[in-house]
Amino acid sequence: MMSSQQRSFPRQVASLPAVFDFIDGFFESASIDGDHRVPVHFAVEELFTNLVKYSRGGTHDIEVELRREPGRLAVSLTDFGVEPFDIRRAPDARVDLGARDRTPGGLGIHILKRMVDGIDYEYADGRSTTTIFKDLG
Repeated sequence: MMSSQQRSFPRQVASLPAVFDFIDGFFESASIDGDHRVPVHFAVEELFTNLVKYSRGGTHDIEVELRREPGRLAVSLTDFGVEPFDIRRAPDARVDLGARDRTPGGLGIHILKRMVDGIDYEYADGRSTTTIFKDLG
């Protein structure tokens, strides 16, 4: 079963409840097991928040696309008019160190990478798209 939906959201953390409602509606319409909601919500919250806070040059709405593909869910966040940032290249947080010895930042991406089953990234002409995959099997 292939289905997809996309919607743009204002570039602000206050948009997150609407983003979650969009995801939950897609889960219902695409008959995706609710057990997958927590990791998907976490990953999208981390990505969306990072785009709002750190994307240099970004002023446009952020586009969220959900696609149910055979055996998996693909969630893409696209930001426009920004510099590239590929989270796959972000260094892992040093979770082996005590809190006082760690450099702040990076823990959310570290956890995100372990909650999803794949990450893809594309950048062209100021358009930055991060896609996460969650296996539905």
